[in-house]
Amino acid sequence: MKTFKYLLMATCLCFQTTVCLARSENIINLTVSPDPFTHCNQYGVDVAITENSTLGISPANCINRPTFGLMDSQVSSKFKRILVWWRYSPYGVLNDGYFFDVGVGAESNEFRTTAGSTANVSFIDTGGHGGYQWFWDNGLNISALLGVGHLMRDSLDQSISPAESISVKDYLSQQTSVTTHIGFGVIFGWAF
Repeated sequence: MKTFKYLLMATCLCFQTTVCLARSENIINLTVSPDPFTHCNQYGVDVAITENSTLGISPANCINRPTFGLMDSQVSSKFKRILVWWRYSPYGVLNDGYFFDVGVGAESNEFRTTAGSTANVSFIDTGGHGGYQWFWDNGLNISALLGVGHLMRDSLDQSISPAESISVKDYLSQQTSVTTHIGFGVIFGWAF
């Protein structure tokens, strides 16, 4: 009798998941999150795993990523990141409404300076956001979000040239440090 009970529970669980996915006409959402500050757009794919949640992956790979201010002429940077996100919306993943998401990932940065200094750093990237999403019948959607991210340094390989300026040393120190920061953005998507 117990075997039958467990089999019935497993069947109901599988059926419920299938029904949730079947009720969502569109289950894949292709996204882009433009970054006007560093010109490093992040692309992604979200897949509906229930009627109210998605699981997504977002890679980014930027060569000659701009730095800020005077560093543009003194420091070049390469950036790679991959994030995995879980998003929940009580209104449904394909409806207008509020949502929250949490994510984890990895990123690496390579810095090279004109004076010959190098810094290679990798981080474990975690974060969470809240926001609002708008969906249209044709599958186009926009999400605006605000949240917090935390970078935990995983490794650092750094070689600073004796001829390096103080401002570049300070910049490299800031870019390779553990940090918690506020993040905001807009995500454009197309669901099908």
